[in-house]
Amino acid sequence: MLVETIPMWTERGTPVLLREILTRFQSNDWRWHVEEFDGIGRFPGGLTWTEFQAEVENGAAVFDWDGIQQFADGLDQMIDGRIVATDVNGAIALTIEARDSTEYEIAIASVPGHPAGTPH
Repeated sequence: MLVETIPMWTERGTPVLLREILTRFQSNDWRWHVEEFDGIGRFPGGLTWTEFQAEVENGAAVFDWDGIQQFADGLDQMIDGRIVATDVNGAIALTIEARDSTEYEIAIASVPGHPAGTPH
C-alpha cells in the first residue's frame, strides 16, 4: 500500500480542493463511496447539506468516475471525510481521508497494471 499525505492549504493560504486531489488519478471504473463528509459547496442533484448527509449515512452517496469529479467540482471545501474507491470485485483500491481541514491522506492499494492504481 502506498500512503501519501497532502496539506489541505497551500503556502499562499488557499485550499487544496478535492478536485485537485482527483487529478492525480486517471479515468477508472471504480465505485467511489462517500462514507463520511463535512464540507461546503453544492451537492449532487441540488441536495441540501442535510439531505446529502442523509445519503452519506444511508450508504447512498456512490459515484462513478465522472460522478465523483462532478461532486468534487461542486465543493468549495472538504473539511472532514472519507471517500473509498472500490474495484469491480468490491475490493478497496483507494481511500481519501480529509482530516479537520489540515491534510488529505491518500492510501492506494497495490493494483498492478490498473491505470488508476498509481498517482500521476
